[in-house]
Amino acid sequence: MSNLPSQKDAIAAALALYPTRPFAVSDIGSQTGWLKAASHDARNLYVSGPMGLATSVALGLAAVRPNEQVLAIAGDGALAMNLTSLATIFGAKPKNLSILLVDNRVYEFTASAPTPTRDMDWLAVGRAFFGAERCMRLSDLTAERWAGVARPAMIVADIAPAPNKPPALGMTPAMIRAAFLEASKA
Repeated sequence: MSNLPSQKDAIAAALALYPTRPFAVSDIGSQTGWLKAASHDARNLYVSGPMGLATSVALGLAAVRPNEQVLAIAGDGALAMNLTSLATIFGAKPKNLSILLVDNRVYEFTASAPTPTRDMDWLAVGRAFFGAERCMRLSDLTAERWAGVARPAMIVADIAPAPNKPPALGMTPAMIRAAFLEASKA
């Protein structure tokens, strides 16, 4: 039995680090299902389509909402498919964007096939892009410490693989769009 948190618990813990609910952008698949289960909110943007786009979409959202915090939620397999987004984020230097990388070393949504990055040190990857002071493990963070971290930043959460697939989203893309547009009007 693993003492690692579930993906749902890691997402909830990361969201709890913020004094005000950030916009949350989740990757397709398990991150979307677990974000909804952890904290369904109209400020969640459940990305559908190609895998690995949460970080890119979150960067766009951070650019148009500079006074709002944005959290991209990416799985280890998904971020590996769009690793270059970290270079783009580094170059853009958004002061309101963070990435939660949930690392269970498997493609959870597709029968838990091992990811090719299962032996990658994601903390080292994040630190290479953003620096040691901006990339840390979720297990080492408190809300007070997180409040003092400059952005862009990355949180690495080692998580336990889920015994089952994540819960179904139960929302169509049109429903997601309508809810998100309403929440982002302010």
